[in-house]
Order: sequence, then structure tokens, then C-alpha cells
Amino acid sequence: MANDNKGKQFERLSFHQLLEKTSVEIPIIQRDYAQGRKNQEKVRNKFLSALYEGFKDPIELDFVYGSEDKNTFQPLDGQQRLTTLFLLHWYIATKENNLYNNIKTQLSKFTYETRTSSREFCTELVEKGIVFENDAIISDLVKNSAWFVASWEKDPTISAMLIMLD
Repeated sequence: MANDNKGKQFERLSFHQLLEKTSVEIPIIQRDYAQGRKNQEKVRNKFLSALYEGFKDPIELDFVYGSEDKNTFQPLDGQQRLTTLFLLHWYIATKENNLYNNIKTQLSKFTYETRTSSREFCTELVEKGIVFENDAIISDLVKNSAWFVASWEKDPTISAMLIMLD
């Protein structure tokens, strides 16, 4: 992460460490989350395979950079990777029935400013979540939750997040 407030500063941080240090806000100027789009299956599978290998041996995910102001980091590059890591952390915590207050607090520090619906979806996903069922499709569990707003399916970022979760 680079910070241009007083020259360039670089730190090597895990996603967990980043959220311990600061909030992450995907700024309005960023495009929609794309790694989950239907036509991005190759990119998605390649990145998910790399993340899976990272459970065995730590991997570098290249630079994520942007600006930090008032304890909020806004990435200029790395939004796709950060969003995927947010979803992965949420998925693992939920699947392991470990989405407790400390993890909720940390994951709630990740947000989208591109659209109100994207921001609200991330908040509700963390705060209310789902209960996993054997062989259930995750996106169906999310969409069938009482907190899910049907019009959110028209938000390209949310649609892509649901595909990524599946």
C-alpha cells in the first residue's frame, strides 16, 4: 500500500492486517467488480487457484495502491483482488460458523462507494449473512435471505460477487 502524504510508503500486508490498520473503501471512480462476471471464468479460476495455493505457501498478490485519508484506504489499483479477498474471508468465516463480532467488525471495514446498493449489500452480507446448507448454492441462500433486496440483482457488482461466491 502506498501513501503519498509524505513521500511514498510501502508496506507488505495481508488482507487481515490491512483491515486491522484501516478501513477499505472502493471509491466511486472505480469500475464494478469484474472478477465474478460470467465471462471472466478463466480469470476467476486462475486467481482462485492461486489463492488456494496460498494456503500452502504464502503468495504475493502484486501491488495494491491508492491513498489513505482519515484512516480509510481508497485503492486506485487492486480493487478486484481486495473484493475477492473480502468475499473469501467472509465465505470461510461463514462456512466455519465463525462469523463472530471480531471478524464481523473487521469485515465491516470493507465497503463500496460506487453504488449505495453495493455498499448496503456488503454491510448486510457481513452483519446478517446466511446459514450454510449442504449442497445449497450460496447465491441462492443469499438471495433467499430476508435481508436481500431483489433489485440488488441488477447491480453488476453484486451479481458478480454472487457468482464469485458460488
